[in-house]
Amino acid sequence: MECMRLKKYIVIVVLIFLLVPNINAQSEFKMTPRDSEGPFYPIERQSDEDNDLLNVKGQSKSAKGDVLNLTGVVLNESGNPQSDVIIEIWQTDKNGLYRHPRDRSRGKRDPFFQYWGRAKTDKEGKYSFRTIIPGAYEPRPSHIHFKVWVGEKVVLTSQMYIMKDKNSPPRVNKLLRLEVTKNKESEYLGFFRIVI
Repeated sequence: MECMRLKKYIVIVVLIFLLVPNINAQSEFKMTPRDSEGPFYPIERQSDEDNDLLNVKGQSKSAKGDVLNLTGVVLNESGNPQSDVIIEIWQTDKNGLYRHPRDRSRGKRDPFFQYWGRAKTDKEGKYSFRTIIPGAYEPRPSHIHFKVWVGEKVVLTSQMYIMKDKNSPPRVNKLLRLEVTKNKESEYLGFFRIVI
């Protein structure tokens, strides 16, 4: 009788041990999907490479457009924060124009907008940028390109798609959506989680 109880107990313990990794696997974070780098990744270095794209060193005015306070966190697939990771973003100005020699779009570029910036994650994996809601250009919805660097290696290139309202493009992958809301100062706030 005692032998049967012991065998049942061992079977239960083994089953629990085997099931726990599966439970943990189901709660792991999904990796952020890759997306196109696009043709306008910056190729010219600029003097100002910080996380404030609204104010360029040496310029007397700020960029035009709807201000976006973009914050986020970088995690691994187990949900652990990733510190000292570089997030690089590039985007269009208010008019939907890139600062790139191959962008032949007509219109005047905003000389007070930085177009490209970098931020480093802190101990909690957090990062932040001050930028604008990018101008959309047909047929693309409003979006921000980004790369994630760990040391000297790019581990992810993707895009975040701005979701301002119910008319935002519905076919965008849920993991690439940047939901934004307005605060009392009429600035947009958005949080974007990156899993590498």
